[in-house]
Amino acid sequence: MLNRYQFEILSYIERENKLKFNINKLANDTRISRKKIEEELESLKNKQYVAIDKNIIKITSNGLDSLEPYRVKKAIILGAGFGSRMMPATKDRPKPMVEVNGKRIIETQLDAMVSNGITDITIVRGYKKEKYNELLKKYPFLKLVDNDDYDKTNNISSVMKVIDRIEGGIYLCEADLYITNPNVITKYQYTSNILGSYSLETDDWSFRINEGHIVDYKQGNTYCYNYYGISYWTAKDCEKLRKDWSEIYMTNGGKDIFWEIVPLKLRKENYAVEVRECQKSDIMEIDNYYELATLDKAYAKNY
Repeated sequence: MLNRYQFEILSYIERENKLKFNINKLANDTRISRKKIEEELESLKNKQYVAIDKNIIKITSNGLDSLEPYRVKKAIILGAGFGSRMMPATKDRPKPMVEVNGKRIIETQLDAMVSNGITDITIVRGYKKEKYNELLKKYPFLKLVDNDDYDKTNNISSVMKVIDRIEGGIYLCEADLYITNPNVITKYQYTSNILGSYSLETDDWSFRINEGHIVDYKQGNTYCYNYYGISYWTAKDCEKLRKDWSEIYMTNGGKDIFWEIVPLKLRKENYAVEVRECQKSDIMEIDNYYELATLDKAYAKNY
């Protein structure tokens, strides 16, 4: 198994592909000290996980094999909701199926996943569920699961519909995020994490960091990270999630909560979730029709 430093270095080299060797850039981009980079690179070279030739550093077949246990192979996308603030665009289709400049919102996620070799993808659907069938022409491997309780419960009901699929390490994502930087989806993951962008102040859902892990998840915060609905959960945490979700769901009021409230608040002692930092421009949360019309002028005539 790789230690965390080796994983970050190897996955970075694999992603950049035949990188011009520059130890300062490696240290800067991986956020690891130069001294530690030098130490771990020596170890990786000795193991024949990386090779440096004519000032080009590249990952070897042995290195790729060492990353394989961390490869993400499965994703679950939650897309059962209505999207009432996007009316009239959602009158005949769910929000993730709304087109923005010629591309459905959910396709930005699907394309990013497919480009990283992730094709075991399940979409949980509810409102106007038949519209998701349109995706099968381009993505015939998709699995579609119905949540007919979407209008009577919160989104924890959607994860309960696929509880048996929460295993082995997965991406768990909200379907209505318009991804402008596909690199927010990566091929390899080391630990459970949630995507977030730093904010001095926000009135949206957010969290702070304490000793490297997410704390203080709530709506409205300062010196914090905005919460984005793209997360990864390790195989061990998937086991915990199945148990904790199932128990909470059966309690009084358990059907009325967001799924992430369980690992981030109600059972937070069972998890050590990291933030995977992104830029605000990497993901667009289109919250209402006005924002949609701002992004795509074709909708402006209805505003």
